[in-house]
Amino acid sequence: MLVRALSFAVLGIDAVPVEVETDIAHGLPAYTVVGLPGSAVRESDDRIRAALRNSGLTFPVRKVTVNLAPADLRKDGSLLDLPIALSLLSAEGVLPGEALSGWVVAGELSLDGTVRPIRGALSQAILARDLRVPGVITPFENGDEARLVPGIRVVGVRSLREAASVLAGEEPRSEGADPGTDRGPEKDPCPLDPDRAPDLADVVGQPMALRALEVAAAGSHAMLLVGPPGCGKTMLAERLPGILPDLSESEALDATRIYGVAGEPPWPRPLRRRPFRAPHPSITAAGLLGGGNPPRPGEISFAHGGVLFLDEFSEFRAEVREALRQPVESGEIRISRSGRRYRFPCRFLLLAATNPCPCGNAGHPRKVCRCSPPLLERFSRKFSGPLLDRIDLAVSVLPVDVEAWSGGARGESSPAVRRRVDACRALQEARYAGRVFRTNGTVRSSTAELLRELAPEAAVFLTRAAERLSLSGRSIGKVCRVARTIADLAGERRAELPHTAEALQYRLSGFGAPG
Repeated sequence: MLVRALSFAVLGIDAVPVEVETDIAHGLPAYTVVGLPGSAVRESDDRIRAALRNSGLTFPVRKVTVNLAPADLRKDGSLLDLPIALSLLSAEGVLPGEALSGWVVAGELSLDGTVRPIRGALSQAILARDLRVPGVITPFENGDEARLVPGIRVVGVRSLREAASVLAGEEPRSEGADPGTDRGPEKDPCPLDPDRAPDLADVVGQPMALRALEVAAAGSHAMLLVGPPGCGKTMLAERLPGILPDLSESEALDATRIYGVAGEPPWPRPLRRRPFRAPHPSITAAGLLGGGNPPRPGEISFAHGGVLFLDEFSEFRAEVREALRQPVESGEIRISRSGRRYRFPCRFLLLAATNPCPCGNAGHPRKVCRCSPPLLERFSRKFSGPLLDRIDLAVSVLPVDVEAWSGGARGESSPAVRRRVDACRALQEARYAGRVFRTNGTVRSSTAELLRELAPEAAVFLTRAAERLSLSGRSIGKVCRVARTIADLAGERRAELPHTAEALQYRLSGFGAPG
């Protein structure tokens, strides 16, 4: 008897349908899997045999052939254990012949018949929605992740026998939340509370850096902090997530899919808060961008919807720094392997921090920089013009006097700043409704269009400044975008001269030099 079950394989973060065709025929007992199975799929024989036996069920003592279609797509991982086992039971007559229709099934089996969590359960539910399949059977631990997709019946099962009972028409047993309930995304029981996150009020002094941090959060602008060691660059960076808005529905879906296919915590739970990733400077280009075979997401994808903080930016390898140029603007990385393309979103807020020179004392009010001119020249060459062109805001951070630390004065709190950021983001959401981009920092308009959106006197001022400072077209566009965000924070309809002048002061034409 021939039985078909629908499952999936993961390419990048996307699930592609895999049809599990199981045929049981008379002949010498044998078990064959065809259709380009990976090593984990080829090893499924012993897992499925033991799981069936320990669940009180029997493995067919006949010739079993399992075909995984399409045959030219490599199937890796162990998520096909459960659909193969259920198709065997259906082909043997233990389950009704059409029991598997209307389900997308996935799960890894233990030897005792329990179902282990899988990677890509959210992608599984999105595939079911796109194919108009009414329900998914997935491991119980992945249930909350799959339920982020509304309109799909999600049944989370703990064991092979429980999955068979569901297909036989029995209700799944409930422990706590009903695993078969069709419901949308649940409210986070512990929503992000800025009061519990590192508070901006802890930062002493640094008014310009604090202002730039607010502008960066409001418009999703890439930012560079330059200053001597111990002046508070890392402290500022760690407080950026506390002033960012909550994840939007689309951001939460994409971010959860990335963490789900990689098996990165909080997997198998959904991602509820904006990620903050801070890779070590020794990271490779593949570790930052993604790579391997099959490809795995990199740090820029794990930072999707959140913050990518690159501390000691000058210590990263040159090829790693320069590899950021394209993803910062496109918001997506594509990797080709064996004739297939894997897509990983990477729309993140880049925040980098570095010392101004090798000894770190350049610009220090009380210490002397002992770096020679050739050494300073070599240091400045680490940051190419095209890379700096993609930084919207560059701020010098200087040490704070001891008297300021001992004064006990506190600055503005994160909740107060976040309220302004939320209002600014709401303006941008309304402005760019229906567009691919949603913030001023990701606008894809041309430089000429951005200039026309400025007030006339602001456009004249910026044009003259660009000629004197030799700003590139991309730099002019960055100034316009930042000016638009500053105007939104002020509640103005368009960017005026004061907003443009403030935006211009954040530009760098070369490392450490304004313009």
